[in-house]
Amino acid sequence: MAYSESRTQSVSSKGKKSYGHELETVPLPEKKIYTTWPDMIKHWPKTTLCIVSNEFCERFSYYGMRTVLTFYLLNVLKFSDSGSTIFFNGFTVLCYATPLLGSIVADGYIGKFWTIFSVSILYAIGQVILALASIKNYQSSVHPWMDLAGLLIIAFGTGGIKPCVSAFGGDQFELGQERMLSLFFSMFYFSINAGSMISTFISPIFRSQPCLGQDSCYPMAFGIPAILMIVATLVFMGGSFWYKKNPPKDNVFGEVSRLMIGAVRNKMKKGSTPKEHWLLHYLTTHDCSRDPKCLELQALKRNKKLCQKKKFIDDVKSLLRVLVMFLPVPMFWALYDQQGSVWLIQAIQMDCRLSDSLLLLPDQMQTLNAVLILAFIPLFQIIIYPVASKFVNLTPLRKMVTGGLLASLAFLITGFVQLQVNTTLPNLPGKGQCSVSFWNQFDTACSFTVTDEKNHMRLINQSMALHEDKDDSAGVYKLFQSSSPHPSNDNDWTTVFTVKYGAGCPNAGTTQKVNVVAKSKQVVYVGVGSFGYYQNTANTAKPTDGTGEFSMGIVTVTDTPYSGNFAMCRLDASDFDAAHPCNPRRPADFYFWETDYNDGTDDRDGNSTIVGGRAWPATTYTQKSVKPGKWQLYYLLNTPKDVNRQTYNKSATIVVPTNINTTLYEQGGVYIYALTGPQNKPNGHILQIVQSNRVSILWQIPQIVVITAAEILFSITGYEFAYSQSAPSMKALVQALWLLTTAFGDTIIVIITILNLFENMAVEFFVYAGAMFVVIAVFALLSIFYYSYNYYTTDEVDDEIGGDDDDEEEEGEEHNTRYSIDNKAFNSDEGNQFDIHF
Repeated sequence: MAYSESRTQSVSSKGKKSYGHELETVPLPEKKIYTTWPDMIKHWPKTTLCIVSNEFCERFSYYGMRTVLTFYLLNVLKFSDSGSTIFFNGFTVLCYATPLLGSIVADGYIGKFWTIFSVSILYAIGQVILALASIKNYQSSVHPWMDLAGLLIIAFGTGGIKPCVSAFGGDQFELGQERMLSLFFSMFYFSINAGSMISTFISPIFRSQPCLGQDSCYPMAFGIPAILMIVATLVFMGGSFWYKKNPPKDNVFGEVSRLMIGAVRNKMKKGSTPKEHWLLHYLTTHDCSRDPKCLELQALKRNKKLCQKKKFIDDVKSLLRVLVMFLPVPMFWALYDQQGSVWLIQAIQMDCRLSDSLLLLPDQMQTLNAVLILAFIPLFQIIIYPVASKFVNLTPLRKMVTGGLLASLAFLITGFVQLQVNTTLPNLPGKGQCSVSFWNQFDTACSFTVTDEKNHMRLINQSMALHEDKDDSAGVYKLFQSSSPHPSNDNDWTTVFTVKYGAGCPNAGTTQKVNVVAKSKQVVYVGVGSFGYYQNTANTAKPTDGTGEFSMGIVTVTDTPYSGNFAMCRLDASDFDAAHPCNPRRPADFYFWETDYNDGTDDRDGNSTIVGGRAWPATTYTQKSVKPGKWQLYYLLNTPKDVNRQTYNKSATIVVPTNINTTLYEQGGVYIYALTGPQNKPNGHILQIVQSNRVSILWQIPQIVVITAAEILFSITGYEFAYSQSAPSMKALVQALWLLTTAFGDTIIVIITILNLFENMAVEFFVYAGAMFVVIAVFALLSIFYYSYNYYTTDEVDDEIGGDDDDEEEEGEEHNTRYSIDNKAFNSDEGNQFDIHF
């Protein structure tokens, strides 16, 4: 080991080192600083290439799984939007809380190498379990328990690896390689984003492909990451014979905890004398003669005055100073980690079409973040930082403050985008309110007027239905609004409407009272036709499959009752066969509504009583997601899809056409198809309950660009800051605590989602932006008035060489050089590193 310059180090002020028998001068080896590219390449620790490759594979595995996890929660485990957000970010909390456990195991018991290796095996097992669970359809009894078990194991696996890999890579460098160490962290982060870039692009493609008789392929989306995790483990082991493996020393977390508890206990005792720092109270009851570490240090230095705990208290002081600077950091992660949950839900509400045949999948937008990271790392290192440093002293904390401000700006942009997205979302009524739509289902050119209890009148023409129209110049919601006489409860109430039939109607000139059972917070539609009238509660949920679908439900009010199976078959399929138009073995070209399949599953929602006409009810079928294209609706006379047997081929599938065709390439709309008239040749009426997505998903690009720039300034710098500012004995612990800030950040997301504080996502985004601005302002003040930089680049320098430890008390040195080594890789100011740098 060597210092930052060649010099003679001794215990006494005269350059002598005493071993109890004679004084001798001990010259320290000269240190070579590598700064040129040829020197750095020549002396680069080659084993770090295995570490970087391992990180690439592990991040591919993690992000490949994580990218499609929200869609898996929504569409396979059938969680709600808020439930998916809570679970996704709750999983992230666990992933970033367990690094503390990994740090304890690595530092105190088996070392970083064996921690990474053993936990990688556990990690791979979790990925395999999740992939196997996804083979089963959503009705299987393995859900959600097998999925949760796999995710729990993955969380502990990735958590065990996180605090160790970067620190283990840093351990491979020597003094003089500080610039190389800084470049390693950039390479390390580059590998993270290279793995995530590839996986976030291809995993959505895997999950969007049909396989195993399903319309999606999560087994492949989870299976490929499982394979990559196995590869990551093998790659890491490839360098096992050449790694520098620092042995485990102590359970640092436990030792820090015991020291703090002891200091507080002594401070609370009566008669305790004030100390310069509260941690020094620990020494009140400390006895070096009974402490093995003190005895070991005294024997090593041959000086019975030395106290290991004094040194350790200095390390803990530096730890506390770093942790104070971590306090505002979770708010950044509360914003950043919404990319995989809340931003993804926003993307589902947007138009993903680049053309009629080309879609940009919502979860593929996360790829842009990784691509930009790969582009921004060299851009910032080669251009932006050098140029900016000509005008301002670029310190780590200044970079982090700038990153926090950019994160706030990103969410400000996100809020404005969401305001536009909201124009395509349903305006759902509140508690004690109900929206009512009337739907003309007469088969002739009949129109009628509807008047509510407040004398609001609407004309309903042939095949027309009242629907939401936010493009109207007045911005009105065109459905009737009904209010409960008892708004304090959610009980149903009855609203009376008057229908007057016009010319062309079978009962022209007559009026009819229509009693509608209104439901709190619901949209109700009333179908009126020659059969009488009926009502249903509309499902206003947009499709969440994430492959450009619209949502379609069916209601039958034909002259002859029909409540059997239906199929929606693609007319523009590549293998379309007019003789056998429906192919159940091509899920993307075949959608079905069956009445008895998969052990008693029934796609009928129920029957609605018809008033004032025929005796049999209207049969309503559940809404299903259908991909854009050209389609025809068929009566399905058998049951080709069932988990208990092989899916029928197209020749074994018996269908009868309804002659109801639709061509629809817009996505996100919610439709109901009503069949009236003769059963053998029914008339079709279409009601669009919720508008199609009109805001292009490309409008998410600005917010992603800004949050990525924030990540460069905040996250990479934070990694370097945490490593460089921690004492040698604290590095893995501080890394784990840095990762723990992510867990706290995702906890903020989970809490806010559980509390359901915001009905409008745009308002929520604006609140996050404001909170980030306030928090980063506090962070800036801490940076200015509280923190001063210390740099640690070697383990126990003085202990190994026998530095000036016992001079500390005799000469009253202001600081020990062991605790303040100038590291030019991190400190842009070559002056006094104890000045306040912000």
